[in-house]
Amino acid sequence: MELCRKYPTVPVIFGHMGGSNWMDVIAFAKEHRRAYLDLSAAFTPLSVKTALTEVPEKCLFGSDAPFGEPQLCRQLIEFVSPSRSITELVLGGNIESLLQI
Repeated sequence: MELCRKYPTVPVIFGHMGGSNWMDVIAFAKEHRRAYLDLSAAFTPLSVKTALTEVPEKCLFGSDAPFGEPQLCRQLIEFVSPSRSITELVLGGNIESLLQI
């Protein structure tokens, strides 16, 4: 989090949504323009649902393969997502925008 404060123009991706600190990371991402959340190895399905609801434009799909199963991670996102448009953002739209591709 300190990196985001020190370098506000540099994008920072929080791996695994910050683990057990996921609530703090979501709150932080709401306030910092260049903070993003990697949804791989999420602490709980509730953390993914909360992130998709609170900061959908900052969520990036990840599966933590080979330790995680990509299809199950995708299905979790599809299941808890508030809308199809948010699902599409998370499954590729957000990273395309971040990387400008």
